[in-house]
Amino acid sequence: MVDVVLVGLVAGGNSGVPRYAAGLAQALDRAAPEFPDLAMRMLTTPRGARAVGMRNVPVRLVGWPFAETNAGFGRILGEQIECRREPAELLHFFDLTGPILAPRRRFVTTIHDAAVAHRFEHARVAHKRLIQPWAARRAARAVAVSDFAREEAVRHYGSERERIEVIHPGPGLAPDAAATAAAEPGPYLLYVGNLAAHKNLPLLVAAFDEAGVAGTRLLLVGARGERFDEVEAAVARARRTDDIEIRRDVSDAELEGLYRGARALLLPSLYEGFGFTALEAMWRDCPVIASDIPALREVSGDGAMLLPAANLSAWASAIRRIATDEATREDLRRRGRERVKLYSWDSAARAVCRLFLEAGA
Repeated sequence: MVDVVLVGLVAGGNSGVPRYAAGLAQALDRAAPEFPDLAMRMLTTPRGARAVGMRNVPVRLVGWPFAETNAGFGRILGEQIECRREPAELLHFFDLTGPILAPRRRFVTTIHDAAVAHRFEHARVAHKRLIQPWAARRAARAVAVSDFAREEAVRHYGSERERIEVIHPGPGLAPDAAATAAAEPGPYLLYVGNLAAHKNLPLLVAAFDEAGVAGTRLLLVGARGERFDEVEAAVARARRTDDIEIRRDVSDAELEGLYRGARALLLPSLYEGFGFTALEAMWRDCPVIASDIPALREVSGDGAMLLPAANLSAWASAIRRIATDEATREDLRRRGRERVKLYSWDSAARAVCRLFLEAGA
């Protein structure tokens, strides 16, 4: 019997890693009866417990106020203290961290990207620059969400490739069958993700401006990210600034409607480790145009229209085409529906369970 504690304080948020933690934890709960040689239990906050809704896996709650912070030093500190107290044969982390305060403990970590190594974000993630390389090198085993994420960990953190298993997650936030398309005034194009400069939003704004599709708006939806002022400045410079809206603090229900009502999802990122939003859009019949970068190419495949990230003219042309040509939109919807079938939370959970058995052997 392998005793595993799922360290899930990060579950319950709205960004990529919290969504991953909640989605995988729910699937691990469903898979638990299939693995009688695993004894899993989850360590999380009240908010995380509500997001996951475990039925088969026992949950222990951490009620400290700082533990409810899904990003930053407070949540990491909470995990470190609790992991030192928690007896278990194996610890599992849903992001790239590990038990620094209990360095002899065996653990499995999760590699989403190496964005910190590329210095896309600075002061607010300084702690990650210390923890992530340590965790990537010291983990008994690691889960990488993509081939690209695995290679990034090997290249930037010195991880051993043979200890890392690529397990693609499910396709992000599950659709809400009861939701309806957003009641927005007129047609719109959608971006979903952090509102940060490395997401290439200044180029997207410029391309939308150059495309000049009358009557179509651009919605930028997400949380404030690093160098957000550059995104705001790009919107302020645009000739069509009145047709561009920055929308923050969007609920899951609102996001569901926005995906369903959009002419297309636009993902011009310069860097991603996986790219949940592409699959979330495909799962809702929303056409996807994305940067031709390694992770988005791996994940989206032929389900999306892929463009060079730095080519403003190509983006402007694609925006004109997707906004005005229903045949193009329908082709991308069809391709997206086929692509998203390749991703399953339940398949990912079973692969992670098998990895637990190997790591605890």
